[in-house]
Amino acid sequence: MPVLHLPHLLLPLFFVILLLSAVTMASDRDDDTHYDRISLQATASDEIENDILETTLSVQREGNNPSALSKEVNAAIQWAIGEAKKVNGVTVQTMGYQTNPVYQQRRLSAWRVRQSLRLESKDIADLSQLIGKLQERLTVDRVGYRISVQRRNTVEENLITEAIALFQRRAELVAKQMNRDRYRVVQMNINTGGGVPVRPMMRAEMSAMADARIAPGFEAGTQTVTVSVSGTIELQLD
Repeated sequence: MPVLHLPHLLLPLFFVILLLSAVTMASDRDDDTHYDRISLQATASDEIENDILETTLSVQREGNNPSALSKEVNAAIQWAIGEAKKVNGVTVQTMGYQTNPVYQQRRLSAWRVRQSLRLESKDIADLSQLIGKLQERLTVDRVGYRISVQRRNTVEENLITEAIALFQRRAELVAKQMNRDRYRVVQMNINTGGGVPVRPMMRAEMSAMADARIAPGFEAGTQTVTVSVSGTIELQLD
């Protein structure tokens, strides 16, 4: 049998051609197994009670002396921080300090200084009392409820188990209806939705609370946590 001799310059090209041929043959074989694939989806959800109350309060002053205004705002915020630290379990965060000019008819007429304070706690009753106290000097901008990360993670893990089990039952049902004894999972995606949404108070509630200037009553309510499992199964021929 004659021996094939190739110039050194042609050897790399020769091996590339062989490699491409092998890949093409493998792809052809893979295509032969891509029959009887079916996409499925399963969803599990649960109503979970919100366990964290959070609020944003602010203090704003307006006048001609920005330095004096800044001192007033800072004093009010420091007072609020001091009151908040007296309550166990309350997380305090200062936010959004702003000094802005106020114009009338394109002329500088005053200065506006503003700063916000964010509070959150799992003890809704205690935080409600604190909000009522802080309204003596601050304005409530926003109140909302959310599920803590720890509780959400626990719930999602249970829902993942439930959703996968439902996916498997549906896959088995499809295989049975198609007169197949078994199947294999080709691909699976798990979507937990992500994020930690906050349910805000209604504007009417906020207005009533601001007018009352007393400790408001809150009902945390619930949120729906959902986990979806989607994927592709392949029915087996034997």
